[in-house]
Amino acid sequence: MAASASPAKSALADPVARAAAFGPRLRELAPQIEREGKLPKELVAELSAAGMFQMLLPESLGGSETDPVAAARAVEEVSAGDGSAGWCVMIAGQCAAFAGFLPEDHAKEVWGNHGVVASTARPIGRAIPAGERAEGFTVSGRWPFASGSSHATWFGGECTIYDGETPRLDSQGNAVTRMLFVPRDAVTIHETWDTIGLRGTASNDFSIDGVFVPAARGFQVLVDQPIHPWAVYQAPPLFFINHGAQALGVAKAAIATAAEVAAVKPGWGTSRPMREQPRLQAIFAEATVLRESAAQYLYATAGELWDAAVARKQDTTLLRGRVRLATSHAVRASVQAVDLVYAAVGTSSVFKKSPLERQFRDIHTAAAHVMVAPLTYEAAGRVELGLEAAFPFF
Repeated sequence: MAASASPAKSALADPVARAAAFGPRLRELAPQIEREGKLPKELVAELSAAGMFQMLLPESLGGSETDPVAAARAVEEVSAGDGSAGWCVMIAGQCAAFAGFLPEDHAKEVWGNHGVVASTARPIGRAIPAGERAEGFTVSGRWPFASGSSHATWFGGECTIYDGETPRLDSQGNAVTRMLFVPRDAVTIHETWDTIGLRGTASNDFSIDGVFVPAARGFQVLVDQPIHPWAVYQAPPLFFINHGAQALGVAKAAIATAAEVAAVKPGWGTSRPMREQPRLQAIFAEATVLRESAAQYLYATAGELWDAAVARKQDTTLLRGRVRLATSHAVRASVQAVDLVYAAVGTSSVFKKSPLERQFRDIHTAAAHVMVAPLTYEAAGRVELGLEAAFPFF
């Protein structure tokens, strides 16, 4: 399936159904994705042609400008087919959030023609003013965790700005930073992603060595205000709900896989299938309610925040905190659900030929991400108590 120049909005009217249609294809390719540590080129082209990477990109920049809750449900469906593929779609959407902070010509340069960005929001690079009027920076550095590095067309690295050997400071004494974007041919990818789970995300290190980047092809994270008027930019937590959606998709697949095992595997000491055992029935009920209730809370709170953003409501602090809380809770509940069914079917879950073995590893790897880590619970609790979140993107 060849990628078109720009996805037609009519073709993407139901992104959730379109994502769900990838299920059989993703399940077929899952062993290859796991083995090769990346998404196959043909799958990347198919996902791109279906608009999966462009859902959270404005129409004016070549995207479909999808309702973020619908986009999250699409991420859930892709993740149910394969956790790594869902993660790559999720990360592409998060990185698309940066497009709203760049001037339109630079945003189109990066994301136009189905561009996909891999980035690391950690100011560990070095940017030195360059050009006759310091209209850009010479960028060097190495960054970890660039998910989608195998198929990304552009890379974003956050840098600290240096004047000579001295970090530039703002009026409050904080280091001045900038996220800057370079094309794929300007980076070196280091194959460092050797992990227990999500092996197909190619979340490798990348480095940049002395590359000139125009100042306008970047922005200061958490300081600069969005340029694009799309309402989603007024509600940053909506770009992170896909972490919860990705985990919910893996949990959905794990429960379904375990149910297939329970339908045919005999229970201990009997010829009757495991699914007829009351103990197993109770476990599946608990796993189901964990996942389903977390999904309901996530999509309901995210939908409320989206409505508030569209209405341009100003005081959404508590709601934004609850969306971040719902996102982290969706991941935690999904881990609990997977752990329950993984243990319930016994040794059937430990063999590499079982999708459940991979789903178990994927969900625990996903839960390690800082944006859904225990720190987010602390931040959400502070918001509930009327304090500052003291954590980014709340």
